[in-house]
Amino acid sequence: MKTLIYNEIRIFFSKRNIGIFIIGCLSMIVIFCFYFVPKHNNFISSQVHYYEQMVTSDATRSKIITEQINRMKEIGEDTEKLEKSRDFWQADLENCRLVSYNLEHENASSIAKAMIKRDKFLQKVIDEGGDLSSYSIMLRNDERDLKNRIKLQDMYMKNQFYDFVYEKMPTAYYMLSNFFVFGGIPIIVILACVILSNFDCWSKDFESNTYKLLFTMTGSRAKIYLSRTIVTSIATMIMSLMMISILFVLGYFAYGLGDEVFVTFKNTFVPISIWCMNNLMITIVLLAFLSTMIQVLSLLTKNSGISLLVPCLCLLVLLTDINLFSSIFSINSLILWIIILLIVIIHFCMVKYLERIDLNGAN
Repeated sequence: MKTLIYNEIRIFFSKRNIGIFIIGCLSMIVIFCFYFVPKHNNFISSQVHYYEQMVTSDATRSKIITEQINRMKEIGEDTEKLEKSRDFWQADLENCRLVSYNLEHENASSIAKAMIKRDKFLQKVIDEGGDLSSYSIMLRNDERDLKNRIKLQDMYMKNQFYDFVYEKMPTAYYMLSNFFVFGGIPIIVILACVILSNFDCWSKDFESNTYKLLFTMTGSRAKIYLSRTIVTSIATMIMSLMMISILFVLGYFAYGLGDEVFVTFKNTFVPISIWCMNNLMITIVLLAFLSTMIQVLSLLTKNSGISLLVPCLCLLVLLTDINLFSSIFSINSLILWIIILLIVIIHFCMVKYLERIDLNGAN
């Protein structure tokens, strides 16, 4: 068995697979330096521009409402609602000016205080029966999202963590979280590397007609299958985790750990470290399942073209369906154990299939 495993290690770490791994690692460095870092650097300027637009918009709204109030007073109509609306936009105008000024001077504490004040003032207006349609530009999503945002901001302020105002700062945990986000570039790179390093796991032996030699080697076919499966699966996991680690380490040395951040998970706030570790375990199991299915496809079809095309098409479907991708990382522990059990059953069935293959006909 040791000889078989050593031989499989030598086969798996071919020049092609080593090249795939090196390209994957370099891709992570390039993605960090030329995508995430510029994205963060552009964030402040884009936010300054946004709040400058809000200042102009709020000033215009206040002016229009004030003119309406003056006209209504002249004809003796009630102006209470309009006065409340004017007061809100004037207060929002001041808060936006504060945020814009402090963004330019990178004063996170003052930005956080102004943002929280702005959100709480909006919540107060809504609680008093304000028309949501008038403030939709500030809600982002809906009223529930606003309440959660205020709760989260209060938690950050209590912990004296102000850098939450710099969204998408590429810290270590932020980079790790990008592996579990729909359409995230890092996860696409890893999935592509897994497919490219596994697609001809078995088919290459049938296409080159070396399967006869392989199955007549010392040891049963079951041992040959298990040794190849163990080496391929473990090597794939190690390669994937090393690529993930590269982004984590780069984020840590460039911007820090970022473990003060919380994420919303099942209507509760969870530390990003716990959320990432939970999703990382799911990712490991799913990568093992993906590797298994590609190996099975390679063995059943005995055709490298098919075993490459099918996973690529599945990946394309996955990346174009946001609901499907999001649901993958919402599976519970029971489903996770079912997937692990399914992996074991699939490998057991493949061992039985391999033992029945006719060396003369390969079917």
